[in-house]
Amino acid sequence: MPAGRIFLSNGIQANEDIGSFAVIHVDARADHPLTVRLGVVTDEEHRYTLSPGDSFPVRDQTWRLEPVENAGSRDWIVTLTRVA
Repeated sequence: MPAGRIFLSNGIQANEDIGSFAVIHVDARADHPLTVRLGVVTDEEHRYTLSPGDSFPVRDQTWRLEPVENAGSRDWIVTLTRVA
């Protein structure tokens, strides 16, 4: 996995030095904006509802949700990129 990138697929959690990341839900309904419900556990648990391009904090870092691959299927892939 490239440094500063996390790839998440359906039912798979990523455990990184900074914390654990898991997708709770990908909402890709027609006529609605795409959203991803993301859970992040560091010293405490955080949940975020994000659209592609949105950023969120993880400890002293900032991460961004990239466009979701195969969003309308069960085989989606969510990519997170560290931006700061």
